[in-house]
Amino acid sequence: MIRHVFKIVWNSWKIFCGIFIEQAVVFVVLMLVVVSVFGILSKIYSPGLLNTDNTVSFGYMLSEINDNTGEVDKRVDILIDNLKKLDCVVGITQSMAMIPYMRDNAWYDSVRIDGKIYRVNYKGAEEEAYKVFCPDVVEGKWLTDDRLEDGSFACVVTKQLVDELQWTQAVGHKFFMGRNDLTVVGVISGIKHQVLLASDPTVIMPCNAMGYNDMFRELCARVYPGREKEFIMAYYKEFQRLIPVQEAQPFAMDMKFAKGASYNTALVYVMLQAVPTIFLFVFAFIGTFGLFMQNSERRAREYALRLAVGATPRRLLVFVVLESVVVTLLACLPGGLLSVFIYEYTLPEWIGVCVTILIMVVFSMLSTWYPAYRVTKVNPAETLK
Repeated sequence: MIRHVFKIVWNSWKIFCGIFIEQAVVFVVLMLVVVSVFGILSKIYSPGLLNTDNTVSFGYMLSEINDNTGEVDKRVDILIDNLKKLDCVVGITQSMAMIPYMRDNAWYDSVRIDGKIYRVNYKGAEEEAYKVFCPDVVEGKWLTDDRLEDGSFACVVTKQLVDELQWTQAVGHKFFMGRNDLTVVGVISGIKHQVLLASDPTVIMPCNAMGYNDMFRELCARVYPGREKEFIMAYYKEFQRLIPVQEAQPFAMDMKFAKGASYNTALVYVMLQAVPTIFLFVFAFIGTFGLFMQNSERRAREYALRLAVGATPRRLLVFVVLESVVVTLLACLPGGLLSVFIYEYTLPEWIGVCVTILIMVVFSMLSTWYPAYRVTKVNPAETLK
């Protein structure tokens, strides 16, 4: 039957020309959107988002008239020690550019490794950061604050950097960055500071190896589930007790709100593409449905003749639907050829193109079913008069 359907479509190309052009255009637009959506989803679920559940980001802003920064920093250190004693606290860490969702841009620098220069993202962290952020360590271990026995600082790199350097085993490699000798002690699956951003090749080193600058002092606490507000209130109370308001102002934020805002941004990107496409799809469905209805009316005598010579209604229904599916698959060919030139065919792109074809086939079957059903109700005796 399939060979016969192809022959019918080929010999009646003028009849199917309008349907072919419409579905070819719909396929290209739908393919671009579906591949883009799968690309966004792959970024969302790519490794690198730190675990910020039950965490609170907090800190302080120095007053413009305050000229005693060192004294405020000493009091903040006392404040942190006091907060660590709270029974709701799992851990508190200080870091540099480590907390996700807090910035649009990352810090980058050039580093020479194995005789070549690479552009890497760099961050500062403490040993306690492992307890707070729970990074996914895939090789080795997390860094320590103290120097190693050979005098170098421990550092952690991302798998993206390991892949770029083509290291088979990263732990133990040494390189120089900034003013410090670094030794790789661990590899994490990735780290990214926004939901829609992929993990960069990154080096994470101890804060004290970076020449810690209090202007970029980030504080984050992990607390037991449901006790975020309790910690925030305790922080504000302790801050007001130790530091006069004219010297610095405190702030604190439950990280679930920052995470939610980042995910909302990703949702907006998806909706901006999906909503217009849905409207296009609806109008295309109506148009295709109308064209198939018109085509079935034009060929009523042909279908009546098929019934008259012994075709069953069910077989005729399958024939008409299969005819529309063949036209749809042929209409997908120009878009499929176009995809070869515009995509690198990564896994999300492969899935996106295949899903688009599947959607088009379902779309074709749905828009053809009712016209095909009406064809099976044709009375051959009346139609062939």
